[in-house]
Amino acid sequence: MGWNTGFERIKQERKDLGFFKIFQSADLSSESMRAFPYNFMSRIPEKDLSYKMVIRAQWGKSWDVEVSKNTRYYYIEKPGWDQFVSDNALGRNEFVTFIHKGKMIFNVYIYEQNCMEILIPRILMPMDCSGGIKREEEECSYKDVKKEYEETDESPERVEIKIRKKISEESKTSKKKKTSKRMKKKIKRNKKMTGAPEFKITIRNSYLKFLAIPKHFVDDHLPQKSKFFTIHHPDGLKSWKVLCLVREIRTIFSGGYSKLAREYPLLVGDKCTFKLIEPYAFILDISKKTREEITHCMID
Repeated sequence: MGWNTGFERIKQERKDLGFFKIFQSADLSSESMRAFPYNFMSRIPEKDLSYKMVIRAQWGKSWDVEVSKNTRYYYIEKPGWDQFVSDNALGRNEFVTFIHKGKMIFNVYIYEQNCMEILIPRILMPMDCSGGIKREEEECSYKDVKKEYEETDESPERVEIKIRKKISEESKTSKKKKTSKRMKKKIKRNKKMTGAPEFKITIRNSYLKFLAIPKHFVDDHLPQKSKFFTIHHPDGLKSWKVLCLVREIRTIFSGGYSKLAREYPLLVGDKCTFKLIEPYAFILDISKKTREEITHCMID
């Protein structure tokens, strides 16, 4: 269901207009990365041409993005593009094809570096025994939900989307209940740890999109390859998967970080402490005094 399925579909869709991109560990938000191939838009029928675009994944998720044009080419606006990249945790040399299906709707197909196609969201991918739902439970849940929806008259494609969505929601709810109490205790214990590696940083405007990690901390405590880290809220109720992107010049928190900044939320002027509590996990704490001062200034 990986490369072979993709190859068969490519043969079927070879008449459709499309392009591809390789998501290497570089600046995934750059304008050149967001650009359509030169003269690509001129090949789209005039009746379909629009400055609004829909990127649609196989599992039913879609992203509405804005399209703009400069003197040389068309490109996708940054907010929608960043959301697409973040939601799919891209940046590990994925090969991604965009196939135009009409009216600026593009089907997107994502292939990992091993040539296997991603058929479900990465957040739903099976984990090993130590960190997720057991395979038997997944299969049982899938069968139960499928049976429920087969009793309706909806199309198989629509049924499949609903099945995946329901399993995802049930999975998240179940996992939350099982881990919230344990995580609260763990985070509380780790907050009291003395000697745990940490770095402090004051949030600037650019740090709401990505965060440059101090070099001395990277050299002493972080792996030399790009990895996903879990960053926990100190109350233990929220956590975010964030890509730690290793570059020659600097190492940054990239994919998933803007979502963290928005949901935590982080404000310009916040004094933040990132404490490394596990090899691939941080607790992010904010100085309450600083936050009160920032809030007071905003009110004034």
